[in-house]
Amino acid sequence: MRTQLTITQAMDEDIPALLAIQKNAFQAEAKIYDDYSLPPLVESVDEMTAAGKTGIILKAELNAVPVGSVRAKQNGNICEIGRLSVTPNYQRQGIGRALLKACETVFPDTHACELFTGNQSLANIKLYESLGYRRAREPVPSADRCGENVTLIHFQKHISKTITATAAQAAPDQNR
Repeated sequence: MRTQLTITQAMDEDIPALLAIQKNAFQAEAKIYDDYSLPPLVESVDEMTAAGKTGIILKAELNAVPVGSVRAKQNGNICEIGRLSVTPNYQRQGIGRALLKACETVFPDTHACELFTGNQSLANIKLYESLGYRRAREPVPSADRCGENVTLIHFQKHISKTITATAAQAAPDQNR
């Protein structure tokens, strides 16, 4: 059977399954930092649903089975990306990369994308840098703390308007 990856906008009925994937995926982050109270792990269905109302949640499916998600929110001409999650058994197969690339095209007037990760999340840092994301600034010890053990690193990638305009035609439907 041929494996087909699709990325589309998540609907409200997708939220419980995507939240379960998120919580499963972020267990590895919790282990790195010895902190099982990270925001993606304690989020509720209602909170994730609300996030979908103020931005967009993209879901990745392999043969119609959800295997990942990511959030994007437009802030001016910046696309803020967060909570990239892929089912652990499907990680390192290009799904996270595909979800991030989809975020880069979802808002036609995006000039840059921004995201963050923990300073010890080496696989995340490697992925973001391989896609052209660069550290936007050095962590500020008091401001960039997420719990006791996590210092956040912020990344930014400038998006070409030509690429964005062309890619926007292939972006997931933003209508709910």
